[in-house]
Amino acid sequence: MPATLASAAPQCSLLVLTYNQARFIAEALDAALAQTGVVAEIIVSDDASSDATFDIARERVAAHDGPHRVVLSRNPANMGVIGHTNKVVAMATTDILIPCYGDDIAFPTRAARIVETFARHAPLLTHSHAVAIDETGARVAPGYGKAAFFRSTDPLAVAASRAHYLGASGAWHRALFDKYGPIRSPLVYDDHVLGFRAALEGRVRLIDEPLLYYRAGIGISNLRRADESRAANRARRMKILRQAVAIYDERAGDARHFGLGENDPVSRALEDARFRSAVRLAWHEDRAALMRRVARRPGAGLAALAGEVLRDLRNR
Repeated sequence: MPATLASAAPQCSLLVLTYNQARFIAEALDAALAQTGVVAEIIVSDDASSDATFDIARERVAAHDGPHRVVLSRNPANMGVIGHTNKVVAMATTDILIPCYGDDIAFPTRAARIVETFARHAPLLTHSHAVAIDETGARVAPGYGKAAFFRSTDPLAVAASRAHYLGASGAWHRALFDKYGPIRSPLVYDDHVLGFRAALEGRVRLIDEPLLYYRAGIGISNLRRADESRAANRARRMKILRQAVAIYDERAGDARHFGLGENDPVSRALEDARFRSAVRLAWHEDRAALMRRVARRPGAGLAALAGEVLRDLRNR
């Protein structure tokens, strides 16, 4: 790397968020520290891990002698994914924010390609392809290709989707936070919210190449285990539905902030998606609320209820 980069101001912020990832953090952090072609601010923030994650990160940071400006932080208590994300975004000093998770491995040119894309096309959010690997590092079939942004970034087309892009591949402009504020609900994930904000603004850009290895099936997953009990399956399903309601509430708030009225097609699509998810959730946790919801909108309510009942029967 040219010596002139060592004294340059950071062009982007890599947000390395870690939590109980001792098996993977060394490789993930080494990849972040090895970024070429740019000078980065690298914020390594641990969310009160109970394993050796922070100790390993501290050793790796201490050994770094490259051009990047590195900040090491540890939360005194666990903040959760969204609280942690909001905190680290507030710590960053640049406009280009590149999340790097403690079990993924960035290609050396990832930050440079993202910075170049922001400079050339002025998006508010970029996403890319990635190489899927398992916990051993072996390649596996990727599962992110069905995400909505690979077909459309139109706000109406993607309003009800819960998978806009591969979250591990995303990068954000600070304006998504400056205009709309921090992410509000602890039940959602950043890609559920920031993708929709960028779609509202019409400023999403795909970098049509892989820029990282991501761990498929590691960490948070909504996949049912083959040996999962009915009670565990029901609890997992309720968690998914609560998250869905929270996602549509977040997006509805952002749509209002953007200036869309309640009769706008995007606003109506969000309300319909929220209603269906709330009916499905009420089947599991509040039958009285279920009846009230169905009575208010019988057609849509009965259709959502029938779908959830059939799903519930299949999983018994």
